[in-house]
Amino acid sequence: MSRRDRQRRIVALLLACCVAVGCALAAAWAGRTRVRTPCADAQLEAARLLEECFRRVRGYREELGIPLSELDHHQTGLIGESYTGITTTLGAIEAKRTTAWPDMGALCVRLLSQAGLEPGDTVGAGFSGSFPAMDLAVIAACQVMGLKLIYISSVGASTYGANDPRLTFPEMAHRLVEDEVLETDSALVTLGGGQDVGGGMEPALVEEISARLRAAGLELMEEPDYQKNLARRQALYRQLGPIDCFVAVGGNVTSMGRGEVGIGLGQGLLEPGRRVRLVEDSGLVQRYLAGGIPVINLLNVKQLVSEYDMPYDPVQWPEPGESGVYYQLRYPPQPIAAGVLAAAVLLGLCAREKRRGTRCLPDSGGDG
Repeated sequence: MSRRDRQRRIVALLLACCVAVGCALAAAWAGRTRVRTPCADAQLEAARLLEECFRRVRGYREELGIPLSELDHHQTGLIGESYTGITTTLGAIEAKRTTAWPDMGALCVRLLSQAGLEPGDTVGAGFSGSFPAMDLAVIAACQVMGLKLIYISSVGASTYGANDPRLTFPEMAHRLVEDEVLETDSALVTLGGGQDVGGGMEPALVEEISARLRAAGLELMEEPDYQKNLARRQALYRQLGPIDCFVAVGGNVTSMGRGEVGIGLGQGLLEPGRRVRLVEDSGLVQRYLAGGIPVINLLNVKQLVSEYDMPYDPVQWPEPGESGVYYQLRYPPQPIAAGVLAAAVLLGLCAREKRRGTRCLPDSGGDG
């Protein structure tokens, strides 16, 4: 066989290998099935607990004379106003409505399960008032999973978050603990906003809210120095922990870091081991990743729900237990095994043809 014929045969074998692998993948995709996740029961329990939290918060609003927002299409009680005296930044109403859905509890259970957490493990969390429903979802998920939760919550909130000065997120959570709906209260509270001490918020409201928080027995930290603030938070997690996972909800600067250092880290579960360069502006997300602690980042809601086949700001929610977060895809092993076997045989034939060609090369030496 000529060298050209042998090369053509090798190319043909490689093409056949590609076809075999492609057919195997196509067959596996066609035969895929949707099965319940191993944690589906805990997911549904967390969703039900979160729904009860929403019901109680609606009651708190009614007691305080706070009407439900016209933009709260599902009447959850977790959608705030476009602007108040404690509003810190801009936020998308679509994202806020999406998080105000009981299945966010199911999403948090799945993420914590994927992080490898088991009953008795400890989770540290930083909660912004911007996503009160997601904050409650994390608390509910940890509670049903038997995880110890240490969380630091903030008062300030972006638009449509927990920005009514009469009922801030730390106060919501505190009342839910008092009513024995939730088991874990804030380990520490900050004002959020500029320098994490209420910068940019109305001073009179800051003073009034601070007084209420202290009267409720909540510890309020007012530390404007960024490095000292981070050190205080980490010391608390060590003292009450140590933690096995860190959860960041919202865009609090102490979680994501100053400036743009946190952009590009990703959403959902962030596995440790990636190369994270720590700088002076790094936040807790980067610090824990660099220290080998898994992190769950909950900020880009649209990306999060798309990854788990959940709707984004739908007119009507799926029935409890029916959205994509309760399911995972399972692929039949037979087509994959057949594809791997066929590829191995064809690549083996390619290697044999190449060896034959090498043995048949003419002697390049002289006439002796």
